[in-house]
Amino acid sequence: MGKNKRSRDVLEAIRRNTGYATGRAFSLVTSVVTVVVCAGLGALLGTDREQEIVLAFILMGALGGVVPALLVNHLANAIFDGADSLVQIAKFQERSLRRRNDALDLVEKIREEVEADEDKPEENLSEIPPETKENEQELPENEEAS
Repeated sequence: MGKNKRSRDVLEAIRRNTGYATGRAFSLVTSVVTVVVCAGLGALLGTDREQEIVLAFILMGALGGVVPALLVNHLANAIFDGADSLVQIAKFQERSLRRRNDALDLVEKIREEVEADEDKPEENLSEIPPETKENEQELPENEEAS
């Protein structure tokens, strides 16, 4: 459930950044204006006729305007969805490249540390005291004390 909410938040942030809602609202307004213009053209064609015929021309114009309006709205939504998906792909690619670069930096840092350790002389080994009989005798005594 948390992953689904997180991905939904990411999508909302991307849509906010790309003007997704504004573009969809614009395409919807354009569709409504198309229907109204076609109804107005029907009214112009029906002038100088009876009122019922003018009303029929207006309705036919509005119905005729619905088809191009739906097509325009559908096309605009497809374009906005395509742009939205490209933005999402770009953001996910940027995130993966950032993680990859962080991983490469970490590997390079580890490699430098290993090379630095290999370049040091073997002095560290001589600092470790050798085991003696005294050390071995102290261990059983410590175990008995605890």
